[in-house]
Amino acid sequence: MKHKAALKLVKDKLPEKRYEHSVRVAETAVKMAGIFEADKDKCYLAGILHDYSKYDDLGTMYQYVTKYNLDPALLAFNSELLHGPVAATIMRFEYGIEDESIYFAISSHTSGRPQMLLIEKIIYVADYIEPDRKQPGVDKIRDLVFEEKNLDLAIYEITRMTLKSLLKKNRPIYNRTIECYNYYNMVKE
Repeated sequence: MKHKAALKLVKDKLPEKRYEHSVRVAETAVKMAGIFEADKDKCYLAGILHDYSKYDDLGTMYQYVTKYNLDPALLAFNSELLHGPVAATIMRFEYGIEDESIYFAISSHTSGRPQMLLIEKIIYVADYIEPDRKQPGVDKIRDLVFEEKNLDLAIYEITRMTLKSLLKKNRPIYNRTIECYNYYNMVKE
């Protein structure tokens, strides 16, 4: 899929604010691709498409999990987690984007996972640090990426903060997020 087609696809589906977020994630991902020597076109495409299913009906997302044999544990979660794997599946099976790195980048951007591919890492982090993000600790993550150039430590810190937030809110935690935390806790140096 060409960038222009992806932009139109997302602009036609998402609210303006979410569309603008997706553009910022794509632009941040391209900037990061220059630092970490990743494919800029794939980073841009994954960044634009990462939130494609963000506002899809929960029942429809559950149907995708079942129809495409996605991890059945996903059925215990709401759209906040589900929209990544569902969007990746839609892009693969309905729009013909078969590139594994784009698929995993879209799929894992909400949960992370151990041993992420480079583009997957970039989208996971770019979604967290795009310029309009203001959450506590975001400047530290930006420094890890742009100053220290330590992508694995950035992933560890994002995942640690995510887990802390989920625990504080007494929310369920997807097993891959815990696996992501454990893995990047070991390799973050």
